[in-house]
Amino acid sequence: MKVACVQPKIFQSRNNCYFEVEELIKSLLEETNNCDIICLPERWVPAYANSTKNFQKERGDDYSFIKNLAKEHHINIISGGIWEKRDNLKKPHITSYFFNESGEEVGRQDKIHLYSYERGQFESGKVLKLFKIKNLYYFAILICFDMAFFETPRLAAENGADFLLSPTQIRQEGMDNWDTYLKARSLENRIPIAACNTFGTFFRRKFLGKSKIISFVEGNISPSKLKIVEGPSNSNGYIFDDIDLDFPKKLRKIRFKEKIEKNKIKVKNVNS
Repeated sequence: MKVACVQPKIFQSRNNCYFEVEELIKSLLEETNNCDIICLPERWVPAYANSTKNFQKERGDDYSFIKNLAKEHHINIISGGIWEKRDNLKKPHITSYFFNESGEEVGRQDKIHLYSYERGQFESGKVLKLFKIKNLYYFAILICFDMAFFETPRLAAENGADFLLSPTQIRQEGMDNWDTYLKARSLENRIPIAACNTFGTFFRRKFLGKSKIISFVEGNISPSKLKIVEGPSNSNGYIFDDIDLDFPKKLRKIRFKEKIEKNKIKVKNVNS
């Protein structure tokens, strides 16, 4: 599976952001014309002080832009995070759409673990979905903070996900923690991860990018060895890699046979 992360710079104009995304995707596809799927970051459009301008109607302009890109370039695309209002809900969702190479909406994943200020503004997702690609492999979309908790990646892996895609928005101060989370989630579940991070400055916070594609070196079983492709730091750009999805499947079978269910482990307080 050839997976790519596109890391655009955020401009103050939405149209400039659209142009930036499209130009990077064109450059990526010129360099590698058989890419299977592209992931965008959680945030790739501007954030305004007037919060009402940050929200899109359900399947609004950002949705249509990415949908059209998928159709025009015949490529599977993960939309990144879209702040989306829905008529039947009081609060908006942070959601990520999966469009196939015909530009059709396959489905969407709502962010489950909301971070800090998000809990007051957004509705939390309740369902973790698995998406099929190439009629062969399954993946899950874990939006940013969903990767900070072991339950969501583990549930995806246990239920048949072959790899994880993570549209992410990690500011400069959190990069070390993020790096640790990604490696840990990949190792503890023996599953490849492509995490696409935001690049730019908004709300006085700096985002460096440094997107990552994490996979496994074939043949290394115990210990397993990670292969990491990292995107540019403090710059726009993209990364891609051919990920072997069959070897990690063997590793997962071994790992999941070794685990002990937590309800079978007793916890006992020992007083001195």
